[in-house]
Amino acid sequence: MKHPIPDPKLDRLREIFNAKRIECDQTYDALVEKSGLARQTLLNISSGKYRGDLRTWVILARVWNEPLDTLLAPIWDD
Repeated sequence: MKHPIPDPKLDRLREIFNAKRIECDQTYDALVEKSGLARQTLLNISSGKYRGDLRTWVILARVWNEPLDTLLAPIWDD
Protein backbone atom coordinates (compact mmCIF):
# COMPACT_ATOMS: atom_id res chain seq x y z
CA MET A 1 0.00 0.00 0.00
CA LYS A 2 1.37 3.40 -0.98
CA HIS A 3 1.35 6.18 1.55
CA PRO A 4 -0.03 9.53 0.42
CA ILE A 5 2.43 12.37 0.06
CA PRO A 6 2.18 14.64 3.10
CA ASP A 7 1.27 18.28 2.67
CA PRO A 8 4.27 20.55 2.29
CA LYS A 9 4.87 22.85 5.24
CA LEU A 10 4.61 26.10 3.31
CA ASP A 11 4.94 28.20 6.46
CA ARG A 12 8.63 27.24 6.32
CA LEU A 13 9.12 29.32 3.16
CA ARG A 14 9.64 32.38 5.37
CA GLU A 15 12.36 30.53 7.29
CA ILE A 16 14.02 29.34 4.07
CA PHE A 17 14.02 32.85 2.64
CA ASN A 18 15.43 34.49 5.76
CA ALA A 19 18.10 31.86 6.32
CA LYS A 20 19.30 31.97 2.72
CA ARG A 21 19.34 35.77 2.55
CA ILE A 22 21.43 35.89 5.73
CA GLU A 23 23.69 33.05 4.56
CA CYS A 24 24.36 34.98 1.33
CA ASP A 25 24.85 38.19 3.33
CA GLN A 26 22.41 40.10 1.14
CA THR A 27 20.51 43.22 2.02
CA TYR A 28 17.01 43.59 0.66
CA ASP A 29 18.27 46.26 -1.71
CA ALA A 30 20.97 43.95 -3.09
CA LEU A 31 18.42 41.17 -3.52
CA VAL A 32 16.02 43.53 -5.30
CA GLU A 33 18.80 44.57 -7.66
CA LYS A 34 19.91 41.00 -8.44
CA SER A 35 16.44 39.47 -8.69
CA GLY A 36 14.31 42.23 -10.16
CA LEU A 37 11.65 41.35 -7.58
CA ALA A 38 9.82 44.10 -5.74
CA ARG A 39 11.22 45.04 -2.34
CA GLN A 40 7.72 44.73 -0.83
CA THR A 41 7.45 41.17 -2.19
CA LEU A 42 10.70 40.24 -0.47
CA LEU A 43 9.65 41.92 2.78
CA ASN A 44 6.31 40.11 2.68
CA ILE A 45 8.00 36.73 2.15
CA SER A 46 10.40 37.50 4.98
CA SER A 47 7.57 38.31 7.37
CA GLY A 48 5.34 35.44 6.26
CA LYS A 49 2.62 37.69 4.82
CA TYR A 50 3.22 36.23 1.36
CA ARG A 51 4.67 32.88 0.33
CA GLY A 52 5.65 33.85 -3.18
CA ASP A 53 4.71 32.04 -6.35
CA LEU A 54 6.68 29.62 -8.48
CA ARG A 55 8.22 32.44 -10.54
CA THR A 56 9.43 34.16 -7.36
CA TRP A 57 11.11 31.03 -6.00
CA VAL A 58 12.67 30.10 -9.36
CA ILE A 59 14.20 33.57 -9.52
CA LEU A 60 15.46 33.37 -5.94
CA ALA A 61 16.97 29.95 -6.57
CA ARG A 62 18.83 31.36 -9.59
CA VAL A 63 20.05 34.41 -7.65
CA TRP A 64 21.31 32.16 -4.85
CA ASN A 65 22.76 29.63 -7.33
CA GLU A 66 20.80 26.87 -5.63
CA PRO A 67 18.73 24.15 -7.30
CA LEU A 68 15.05 24.82 -6.63
CA ASP A 69 14.46 21.38 -5.15
CA THR A 70 17.38 21.83 -2.75
CA LEU A 71 16.26 25.32 -1.76
CA LEU A 72 12.72 24.17 -1.02
CA ALA A 73 13.57 20.79 0.52
CA PRO A 74 12.87 21.98 4.11
CA ILE A 75 9.13 22.23 3.35
CA TRP A 76 9.11 18.42 3.43
CA ASP A 77 11.06 17.99 6.68
CA ASP A 78 9.20 16.59 9.65
